[in-house]
Amino acid sequence: GVLIAVSIGNYKESLDNQSYIEKTLLAIENEIKVSQTEVDTVLERHVKLFEALEEQIDNKDQSLGELVGSAGGFQVAAVKNVSLRFFVSNKAELLEFKMISQLLEIELHANALTDKIKRLADYAYEHVNDKEEEVKLKFAYLLANVIDGEQTLLESYAAFLEENGANLNPESQ
Repeated sequence: GVLIAVSIGNYKESLDNQSYIEKTLLAIENEIKVSQTEVDTVLERHVKLFEALEEQIDNKDQSLGELVGSAGGFQVAAVKNVSLRFFVSNKAELLEFKMISQLLEIELHANALTDKIKRLADYAYEHVNDKEEEVKLKFAYLLANVIDGEQTLLESYAAFLEENGANLNPESQ
């Protein structure tokens, strides 16, 4: 009787864990897709800003702030990873190591992007009224670094979704 009770308990726990994994992976997938769309939209804006900088970098009559403003400004993508943090802190042992490492890599890229954007914003605010070509050139370098970070994050999102598609959508199996 005790063995049967333990077996039933183990079976129930296994079902609960599977349900938890499915719900969490669905939440992670949804967050990645929303973040992916957000980063892609912001990336397009930053590429346009970079192109405007290339055209106007030697314009001594326009300050960095005016140039950035006339090109539509720069923006910060709202990157979400709440489900990832919750899952990893509670039941990470239920996932394969490769998937956990991919999710942590995404978080690393997102944090690196946040740091790059902070450097860009700090520099922009410090030099908003400056008109020198050197100031605009350094801003362009910092913006290129942000663009690279956004592209890297998008690549990480795409790789995760491609490699884990079957795990994320169990009903498609």
